[in-house]
Amino acid sequence: MNNNTHCFELIECHLNKIIFENQSDYIVSILVDDEEYGLSLNSNDGTLLTFCDSGCADNPHINIIHQVLLKFLKQTGFELSRVIIEAKYGDVTYCRLHWAHNKQDIYNIVGIGDALILQSLTQAPMFISKFVLDQFEQFDSDGYMESFDI
Repeated sequence: MNNNTHCFELIECHLNKIIFENQSDYIVSILVDDEEYGLSLNSNDGTLLTFCDSGCADNPHINIIHQVLLKFLKQTGFELSRVIIEAKYGDVTYCRLHWAHNKQDIYNIVGIGDALILQSLTQAPMFISKFVLDQFEQFDSDGYMESFDI
């Protein structure tokens, strides 16, 4: 065991709020042990996440690609069992998707936007590594006028 093992500790986290910033950027607030942290999202991912969390994805007339993926995987017996925010390098945050199956589990690496959208659609448990959490700054979403509470 090395001295960095504690960095890989997984801490449960929850999506808290989506904040619209500058009419094109989004900040997503996540809660970790009752502390709020802000994650930046591009406008495409932020729009899709808002679409999912607002309930519009519950009965769409056209499915988004994330819904198509989930339907396909469900038909093959896979289910999203957890999302792990596991690495951050520069402005890119990497997430691991854990797909459970009765015979074999599979894992995929995706960006933070896709991970949050899939987590929102499935309500799978979400975790963040201590390594990544230590790189994020605490955030206070109070005072932002344009936000969507989850």
